[in-house]
Amino acid sequence: LTLGLNPNKMDIYNEIAVWNDPQRTVVVYPYFTYTAYNELGFYDYYNGKCDDCTTTKFAQKPSPLYTSSGIGHQGLTLLGYRTITDIEIDKDPSILQNFDKVIMLHGEYVTRGMFDAITNHPKVIYLYPNALYAEIEVDYIDKTITLIRGHNYPDQEIANGFDWEFDNTHPYEFDSECLDMDFYQIKNGWMTNCYPENLFLLNTTDLFNLLKIIKDL
Repeated sequence: LTLGLNPNKMDIYNEIAVWNDPQRTVVVYPYFTYTAYNELGFYDYYNGKCDDCTTTKFAQKPSPLYTSSGIGHQGLTLLGYRTITDIEIDKDPSILQNFDKVIMLHGEYVTRGMFDAITNHPKVIYLYPNALYAEIEVDYIDKTITLIRGHNYPDQEIANGFDWEFDNTHPYEFDSECLDMDFYQIKNGWMTNCYPENLFLLNTTDLFNLLKIIKDL
C-alpha cells in the first residue's frame, strides 16, 4: 500500500505535520525486524520449517508476512519526520543524541547496543507494542542477523530477551482496533496500549488525535 496526502486537507496536515517545526525528532525504521520476518528468517524457525534459520540474510524484497509499521512509517514520513534505520543506530549508537525525541515503530529485533542507546535516551515514543523484544547480533560482512535471546529462544521460558521491565507485548500487541487507544508514561518516554498500524489507513479523528499527540509529546 502507498499512502498520500489529500490536497483538500492541508489545514489539518499543518496542525499535525512537522514540516516547519523546529523540534529534532527522528523515526526509527525497523529494518532488522523486517529481515527477521522474511523467507528463511526467524519465523520459519519458530514454525518448524527449518532448523538453521536463526541466522538469516538481510532482506532484499518485501516479505508477504511482514508489513507491520510500514504504513505508519509512510504516514510519519509524509508529515515531515526524518527517518533513520536501526542499522545506523547499531553502527553508531551516539546518533540518537542528535535528536530530542525518538519514535520507535515495530522494532522487535535489536542488538544490545541499540537496546542500550534507545532505553538511555530521555524521550522515546514506543508507538507500537512489542518493541525491544529479542536480542540479535549483526554480521555486516556476511550481511546476516542472528537471533541470540528472546521470543522463547534459546529456552521456551524466555520472553523478552533483555528482561526489559517495560515490555508491553502482552496484551497490547494484538489489539489492532485501538478503540480505547491511550499513551502511558514509562521511565524514558511513552508507550501505547494497542497496535495502531490500521489507524494510518483511516482518515479519522482518532488518527488526527494520535498524530497530534506524537507531535506535542
